[in-house]
Amino acid sequence: MNIFNFGGGDKDSNNDYIRMYIAMDAGQNSLIKIFNQSGKGAIEYRTNSDYIWKLERRKFVSNTLVPLSQSESDKTGYPGSLAWIPGNSISSLSNSTLLEGFNIKSLTPKNQIDSNKFIKSQSIILEDHYDDPWAFDGKIQVINVTAITNNPFVEVKREEVANTALIDIKASSIEGCIFSLDIKRNFLEGSFLKPGSPLLSEKISPILNESNKKDRTLQEWNSLFSINDNSNADSIFRNGENRDEVFVEELKKYLDQNWNDKLKKNLWGDAITNENIELSTRDPKKLKDHIFYCFYYFGLSEDVFNMGKMSFSDNLAVAKNVNTIMRWHIGVGAKSKYSSQNRHIINEESYLPVIDETRVIRKISGLPPKTSYLYNMTNNNRSSLGTATTDPENTLYIQSDEILTTESGDYIRGD
Repeated sequence: MNIFNFGGGDKDSNNDYIRMYIAMDAGQNSLIKIFNQSGKGAIEYRTNSDYIWKLERRKFVSNTLVPLSQSESDKTGYPGSLAWIPGNSISSLSNSTLLEGFNIKSLTPKNQIDSNKFIKSQSIILEDHYDDPWAFDGKIQVINVTAITNNPFVEVKREEVANTALIDIKASSIEGCIFSLDIKRNFLEGSFLKPGSPLLSEKISPILNESNKKDRTLQEWNSLFSINDNSNADSIFRNGENRDEVFVEELKKYLDQNWNDKLKKNLWGDAITNENIELSTRDPKKLKDHIFYCFYYFGLSEDVFNMGKMSFSDNLAVAKNVNTIMRWHIGVGAKSKYSSQNRHIINEESYLPVIDETRVIRKISGLPPKTSYLYNMTNNNRSSLGTATTDPENTLYIQSDEILTTESGDYIRGD
């Protein structure tokens, strides 16, 4: 058991915590490691291009800044912070005006950056830059993930410093992410939201029936969305399963089993040839695949919204066929366990491989489905190559440990 000096409060320098301000390109996946090296607290940051434009050391109780040693007076950010370039390159967001004066001109090679002003190694021992020791111990927690542009996906993979604590970070937006996060000691050494917690919901199953009636089809469809209502990208059921992942598994199963049956009868059958209904495609198979693709990566389907307005119109709406009682997006408003960032709907230009078009579409933002990280990777590759990375005629979108696969056997992993 670890014993911590609560009585020491801010007087105990080992209670200090770290706040990082990070610029992260789209499609990036980085790993932070916290460990003890010869009794000193060390931080390793594995990344291709993340730019930590401010690393601050703060007091646990008062939140006041711990100043750097006088010997560090040449460092960018002195006396309150360090600027850190741990990767081989520097984020393209490094010249954003949001970086509060710590900008680096885009595409500047790392070897042209002054080592006296910036930390350029992959790891640092914090004590080397401060007058006070910092022997970080026990378990860590990440809190206060605050979006300056877009929140990333953050997950504490391992809490114990003695076993090297691990924090996994993935960019959630095709625009990249500029954000801050706090890494603190977890004095309680526990979490109320871990698998098995009675505060977590038991796994929810959709309401299914054999009826082909219109109202029962609506009930079935809408019940799928109860799986991740009031949830965010990091929300889990009591058994540990991610709620977003369970949702897309059940959605895929439901579409496969009912597309040519009750969904044809009650949703898309008449809509396919109705020119008054805006659809991404009028090919039934492509429409089904595109609907799943959009739910899988973006958390919503405008095709379902447009068909729902006709087949399941909201009678309480002021004008006819302007809204629908059919669910067409996952729940919004839910907060992440690492931050207060809410899910919400935005408009964003996106490449859609099933229909091979680039359009401005609506999608879930804040913390979208984690699968959006895979979309960001493929979209970035397509943009850099000037061509699509997948053949829309031969693409299967399946969920299996965050893998995007094609019939040719190509794949991109998200971890």
